[in-house]
Amino acid sequence: MGEPKHRLVVLWALALTLACFDLWLNVVLPTPDWAQHHRSALWAVGSLLLLGAVVPLTRLPSASVTIGAGFFSGGVLGNLISGASDHLTVPNPLLLDTGNGGIAFNLADTFIVAGNVILMVALCSLVFRNREQLSHRRLLAAVTRRRRSG
Repeated sequence: MGEPKHRLVVLWALALTLACFDLWLNVVLPTPDWAQHHRSALWAVGSLLLLGAVVPLTRLPSASVTIGAGFFSGGVLGNLISGASDHLTVPNPLLLDTGNGGIAFNLADTFIVAGNVILMVALCSLVFRNREQLSHRRLLAAVTRRRRSG
């Protein structure tokens, strides 16, 4: 996947598309009162910070990292828009019966989890593929410090 600018466009196009799916599902599926989760202003600020924090990931030459960041951002954006449109209350219309009650969640939550998994695998793979570029001296020094302190 080309230049960082191209990856940035892909990230936000994917994020906006997934956020729209989440918002659409929240409108189409009814949400019981108990599954409406109120969020704090601090949560909203943290969500905005997370959306900004993914931008530098587009500088990494990896389509997988961009896709993972897009899924993650789509979920964060979907929840943020839902909360902003209803006094920081986010609907969770998807219900999973666990036998001991249930779990309420929304599509945005699923995108956040999927994005995290994709990002972890993609970033580990990127580091592994480029391990020869890592400074062995810095790595050895970090391991040595960790052994001494722990």
